[in-house]
Amino acid sequence: MDARSGTTADVVLCNATVITMDGARPRAGLAAIRGDRILALGDRDDLGLFKGAGTRVIDCQGGTIIPGFNDAHCHPLALASNLLSLDCSPRTVSSIRDIQAQIRQRAEKTREGQWVRAAGYDEFYLHEKRPPTRWELDAASPRHPVMLVHRTGQNCVLNSLALRLTGISAKLEGSSLHLDRDRGEPDGLVSRVDEEVRSAIPSMSEEEAEEGMKLVNREYLSHGVTSLQDTSWTNGWRHWRVWRRLIERGYVSPRVSLFLGAQSLDEHREAGLSMGSGDDRLRVAGVKLALDESTGCPHPPLEDIKDLALRAHKAGFRIAFHVSDVPNLRDSLVAIQSIWRQAPRADHRFRLEHCAICPPDLWLRLKASHAVVVTQPSFLYFMGDKYQTDYLYPLASLKRRGVGLALSSDSPLVPTNPLFGIYTAVTRRTESGQRFDPGEGVSAAEALEMYTLGGAYASSEEDVKGSITPGKLADLAVLNSDPTTHAPERLLELGVALTIVGGRIAWEG
Repeated sequence: MDARSGTTADVVLCNATVITMDGARPRAGLAAIRGDRILALGDRDDLGLFKGAGTRVIDCQGGTIIPGFNDAHCHPLALASNLLSLDCSPRTVSSIRDIQAQIRQRAEKTREGQWVRAAGYDEFYLHEKRPPTRWELDAASPRHPVMLVHRTGQNCVLNSLALRLTGISAKLEGSSLHLDRDRGEPDGLVSRVDEEVRSAIPSMSEEEAEEGMKLVNREYLSHGVTSLQDTSWTNGWRHWRVWRRLIERGYVSPRVSLFLGAQSLDEHREAGLSMGSGDDRLRVAGVKLALDESTGCPHPPLEDIKDLALRAHKAGFRIAFHVSDVPNLRDSLVAIQSIWRQAPRADHRFRLEHCAICPPDLWLRLKASHAVVVTQPSFLYFMGDKYQTDYLYPLASLKRRGVGLALSSDSPLVPTNPLFGIYTAVTRRTESGQRFDPGEGVSAAEALEMYTLGGAYASSEEDVKGSITPGKLADLAVLNSDPTTHAPERLLELGVALTIVGGRIAWEG
């Protein structure tokens, strides 16, 4: 029985298994809520201790209550664009002809001259093993500018009208714009979709953005996600204002932790944004350092990384390093070590984003850095069949060595559903059934903790989120079964019955 028993609750969730993620009381039979906070935990027969005349009692019918999932690395605004775009992912198309058919159908319903946007293609899973060309997109829709975005968001294909309207052919140089060998002309494929490319393509209107965010909101809530961490390196004052507007207008229910671009520290200061700015609906959680993405140089000079990291650290921000490969990981660890020497403070809370490939010689250095690895095992599920490398997502080895771990989706690159990440972290299987190094699998309980308390720790919010503890925010998900007792191969059969944010039902299945 909880110490606060006898206090009337606003809501009591009963007839359930409560997985608290709190070591002081790992399991309970009911959870009581008052206002937007957890009031108390109790046993299954303790309902009378918290029930009053105005208490709403929710019978969970034997389901399992967990802390709301915390997606520690995602791109919700990009997801809004994707959800409004044609779905050309491997689950929907298997050939260029399929892509053409999808675009043709959308064009028939779109006013001439308006953009047709499609997303999610991956040439590895196409019959032709290559992306379509501009001329193949022209054949599907010659009178609409067409943009087809790769599932990673790093590449896109534009048709002839889109190339002409944006002037990208004249702006880009070198390997960013691919040439057809026979014609000697741009074939429409643009690599490294950077800010210059994005700025040349008309962005969504405010109305479209709001419509897309309604879809995003439902997408996350339906999978039990109550907190989002937007880690886009381009984030700045404009994105802060967009998020604030969307939240104030009721389009976003999950709480948002925003990481700002490290390259724009002066702009953030001038706008009045600093570490911790905001409230429990929207707050600044740190800065994203991604010199490889922002400069187009896969391996920028180490001194540049160290200098920018130190500036961000001295400005009071916690730093999330973009770690796309092993050289980036080594450089990030050197930069962290340099900060430890030059400007130590009590709680650095560094983050290493992705860190998909992590060889054994770096495991102890990772532990010594005290950095949190924010990673996405669901990539293994959706794209593992094309991986030809070792030391992929070594979760078990890192956990045994005491490295902090948080799981995430990196949506829209892969679907938002946390169960894909949990399933893959446990089974190490791809969508086709291929299995990678099963010894690196973790238990369902461990994966669940990484997607809840681990995410809260990664954003420095473990005092208010991540566990079902009296006094913390009442952000919860009710699953139809207990993932810790479920057969691992059937984890994807789990579903979310209820999502609660701040003590209020935000989604009900």
